[in-house]
Amino acid sequence: MIDLHTTRTALIVTANLLRVPTERRTPLELALQAGVLEMWEQAAPELRRTLLLQAAWEARGQFTGEANDDAARYAGFFAEAAADAASYGVIRRDDFVHPLSPPFLTAQSLAFDREDIPVSLVVTLLLAQRIAGRWR
Repeated sequence: MIDLHTTRTALIVTANLLRVPTERRTPLELALQAGVLEMWEQAAPELRRTLLLQAAWEARGQFTGEANDDAARYAGFFAEAAADAASYGVIRRDDFVHPLSPPFLTAQSLAFDREDIPVSLVVTLLLAQRIAGRWR
């Protein structure tokens, strides 16, 4: 199994590449060519869920992309949910969601469904691309 630190580092590097103005590859193309998709597939579903929710919290309120596909719609949903949680006084990432909340259940669905693995990766990359500062 791939660990949290290794997977998060690969996501950060890929997200940083997506910020480069001359980068013309889609998040999925870049992840596929860099081996990040394979790493994401090998990661435990719980790890995928955790990283997706962490990226959402770190990118809260920063996702301004147009929702022209499923991944962008999910990214918008997660970033907005995190921003809403912060506006209600949540200050710790670990308190962002509880297991019965819509963001948790949606992340759970994406992370555990083998057919959604590319979508969950792109969602996480879209969010990670918008993290201001460092991903803590």
